[in-house]
Amino acid sequence: MSTSSYRSKSDFVEAFSLKIEELGHPRIYGQILGWLLICDPPHQSFPDLMENLAISKASVSNVTRMLLERGLIEKVRIKGERQIYFKLKEGSVIDFMQKQLRLALDLEEITSKGLEFLSKEKDTDSKRLKKANDFHRFLAEQSENLIEKYKADHDL
Repeated sequence: MSTSSYRSKSDFVEAFSLKIEELGHPRIYGQILGWLLICDPPHQSFPDLMENLAISKASVSNVTRMLLERGLIEKVRIKGERQIYFKLKEGSVIDFMQKQLRLALDLEEITSKGLEFLSKEKDTDSKRLKKANDFHRFLAEQSENLIEKYKADHDL
């Protein structure tokens, strides 16, 4: 599916969910996130998600639990209603990217310690590990700079 234009909300949700699936998440994970990015109102109930995405109640339950645990969505109560709603958590995209930054920093530290260890070993080629270390250091530095720039540019 071309990402250049969409004819419907379903087309957008489909393209978004397929890309999220490439990252190793279940397709429904991407469907729910994609829908919550564009739906009106911004909060959706179990039945809303089931109907708009044509997914089962069990799938909604399992995936919303995962998204809640990861801090990407939050539960919302509307006064006078018994229903629970879900919406994207404010700042969740930045939080997600900061977790990716933490991962890059952790991998940089692990590969750095690996290089330190390998410096004492004989018959070991550390070139690949050095490249991995350089990449994770670069990624961490650039990610941190980009996140801070985005926050500054958007008064966050």
